Amino acid sequence: MHAASALGMRTPVAYKARRRASRETLARGMNFAVGGAGVLDTGNFQRNISAQIDLFQAMHHSQQQRGCAKRTALVVVSGNDYAYAADKDNNGTSAAIAYIPTVVRELREQLRRLRDEAGMRRVVVINLHPMGCTPVFTRPLNYTGCDPLANAGAAQHNAALRSVLGALDPNNRTFLLLDLHTPFAAFLLDDNNDDSDNKLFKSTLRPCCESFRPDGYCGQEDEKGTSATARQYTLSDDPGRYFYWDDVHPTQAAWAAVARTFRAAVKSFLSI
Repeated sequence: MHAASALGMRTPVAYKARRRASRETLARGMNFAVGGAGVLDTGNFQRNISAQIDLFQAMHHSQQQRGCAKRTALVVVSGNDYAYAADKDNNGTSAAIAYIPTVVRELREQLRRLRDEAGMRRVVVINLHPMGCTPVFTRPLNYTGCDPLANAGAAQHNAALRSVLGALDPNNRTFLLLDLHTPFAAFLLDDNNDDSDNKLFKSTLRPCCESFRPDGYCGQEDEKGTSATARQYTLSDDPGRYFYWDDVHPTQAAWAAVARTFRAAVKSFLSI
């Protein structure tokens, strides 16, 4: 939602909701993203980025969708490929880091497709946030610090992505590398243990919604389901003061704060 706003558009229509959408709503654009998907396959049969681009091309070539004038795309890669590599056979963070060249190589091909085959005139590509500062990594540290190896992996991905975009588009005419890492780090690594009311976020490394168990999840209930004690998580009554909602997802307040830092850069790029 905040990224769409920074791109100068209202929230685009989800692909699966396209048949129920009005012409006016369809004119906002379309969201082909799939929760949990990655650049490559992530093990749960989600459409990866290649399949999402296939759907876009099929829609664009149909009579209904001709005349897409702006031709602007936002490509979001948030680390699902690396989570899959780390979890597969319990290989851990080192396996995820070893997967970086494969992920970035495939991402390069799909970005090329967006420009050369799908005809995108402007493509905004986000880099990775400091993954070691997400609560899934900070919880084992009692929410007092970030995991340095996971953060090093995010930095390695970002360096490889920067190199890829430099080779694809030396004059920065089609692709904008949108830096999420810097504003995320500024919020997450600034006085983490200071609970001052003057801070925008009361908590940055501890999530608003926290499972009772390390292997649990936000919203989990026990087998009783309907009892007063079924809830297996704690929930703050002030989510706007937390940077993270659960183990991996930022709150709406966090995204709004981050979006304010890149709005001008995006508008400038789209006006070229």
